[in-house]
Amino acid sequence: MASVFVAFFCLENAVRELITERLLARVGTEWWQTAVPQKIRSSVEKLKEKESDARYHTPRSAALIGYTMFGNLAQIIIANWDNFSDLFPDQAWIMSRFNDLEMSRNIIMHTGTLPQLEIDRIESIARDWNRQVG
Repeated sequence: MASVFVAFFCLENAVRELITERLLARVGTEWWQTAVPQKIRSSVEKLKEKESDARYHTPRSAALIGYTMFGNLAQIIIANWDNFSDLFPDQAWIMSRFNDLEMSRNIIMHTGTLPQLEIDRIESIARDWNRQVG
């Protein structure tokens, strides 16, 4: 499952980077406060607070978007559809891929294994994403 983990790591961080770059360029430096739904920002703050109690541990990210859950990334894109609509066919395309990926991602991240059929689906979605976004 190591190769699948690497695929998720790369894809998830590429999505975070896309969101950050796109919203910074189109919304401005305050994009986190103005473009990210309050519910997601609140969850991020709670997670940061919880992790701050473990001062011995390295923080997961210097950027707030690094604290978002995988499914939150699709929600941010859809909440800012005007800033992303030129990249994707429609919102359903985003949601269907993120929903499929999230199920497999959770299995992998919790030390489960996936059959080859699911691995093939992940690879296909990653290829679609790369071809769509460039």
